[in-house]
Amino acid sequence: MKKILAITLLAALSLSLGAQEAVVQLFTENPDRAANNMHYYEFNPIEDTPAPKGFKPFYISHYGRHGSRYEQNSTFARAALEGFFHLDSLGLLTQQGKRLYEQVNRVVEAHKGMEGSLTPRGAREHKQLAVRMATRFPAVFKNKDRQEVNSFSSTNFRCIVSMCNFTNSLNEQYPALDFTFTSAERFMSYINPSLNVPRPGETPQQRPPMDMAAYMRRQQQQNERHAYQPATGTPGYDFTRFLRPLFTNYDAALRELGNPESFVKAIYTAGGLCQLVDELSDIDIYHEYFTPEELVYFWAPGNDSLYRMWAGSVENGEVIRYAIRPLLMDFVEKADAALQPGSHRAADLRFGHDTSVLPLAALLGVDDTQHRVFPYQKAHEMGWYAFFQIPMATNCQMIFYRNKKDEVLVKVLYNEKEVQIPGIEPVSGPYYAWSSLRAHFIALCDRAAEPWRRPVMPPPPGR
Repeated sequence: MKKILAITLLAALSLSLGAQEAVVQLFTENPDRAANNMHYYEFNPIEDTPAPKGFKPFYISHYGRHGSRYEQNSTFARAALEGFFHLDSLGLLTQQGKRLYEQVNRVVEAHKGMEGSLTPRGAREHKQLAVRMATRFPAVFKNKDRQEVNSFSSTNFRCIVSMCNFTNSLNEQYPALDFTFTSAERFMSYINPSLNVPRPGETPQQRPPMDMAAYMRRQQQQNERHAYQPATGTPGYDFTRFLRPLFTNYDAALRELGNPESFVKAIYTAGGLCQLVDELSDIDIYHEYFTPEELVYFWAPGNDSLYRMWAGSVENGEVIRYAIRPLLMDFVEKADAALQPGSHRAADLRFGHDTSVLPLAALLGVDDTQHRVFPYQKAHEMGWYAFFQIPMATNCQMIFYRNKKDEVLVKVLYNEKEVQIPGIEPVSGPYYAWSSLRAHFIALCDRAAEPWRRPVMPPPPGR
């Protein structure tokens, strides 16, 4: 008898029993979390730590990822649709198999002509974020001397539409606010900076030319149909439980499919997109067809890859933190301007991508809840979960407070939750003196070595 997936999966992913149980429990509660950074934004009630006596919020600096979107191309389920079509033509699909075939096809059809666009759910996420911001920090927007809200967006359309939904919702709460909107290539240097920027004196890495002949040979080998059997004694995924209910003749179907991993993975990918699109709300592929243990198999490598690419991993974190420094310096520069005597700025809002906001969290040291750095392949074991760290509409907010003595404190929110910044002591709770936090940010950016650096104004006197 083939090994049960729940047993082989432990060996395949090298998960400790505790780590395995934790992830399985999270997927049991909500299977949609297995979609990694394609997971929708989960919000739970938040209680603010009271600010020190006499301090009131007066300015907000914000960066937000676009909201839930369609997949960027409609080929994500090609392996599944081609497999289903072929097996159906041979009469090898059960009624359950035909039902799943129809569901995957609906997911693909819903994406045609909408690739990469913001979904209605994504629009709602930003509207709700704005309402919570307005409700949580009303003093920022009720100040008649500070009615300016500057909004900057990536040139990507889904980010622009996210900006529109956020600002319209904020304007509904406070109609007197004066909004400006900007989206241009000039500002992409900090809204969405390249993560491949070489350091001073370093030569940019060159990607070797692609061996097209070898690539085509690999593609041909992958497309060849052959009987599939998991290697004896090799830890891995046992597809039997998932596939048997779909096929009238399991062995014959496997002979036609060959290695079924790409077929099942394409179904997994399609299943993760249903949560983002309202018209697909009646389809729940993750819950109906996969067990939580099976979802872990596909989730874990993607989770770890996101930590490697955009967070503070041992392997790539230093590069990521270096590359995202223009964004943090923009927070510093805009805050300096907002703190100048006579400024009317209430908020600076930026709208961009996961490839910026997660690196920003890595530079700040808050991309892991315990401020840890570890090898990327350990991410899933260490409790680093992309569905919490970088879901749709992920955001970083800096809330500025001031007292009558003109002293300024700041607290940092990541996904609307208060966070502690490692390497600097707060004045109280999550509240930091801006003069100290500003110096800490500049030290993180190591301005003197940066070829991209723009001039930064000194802090205004008395701030």
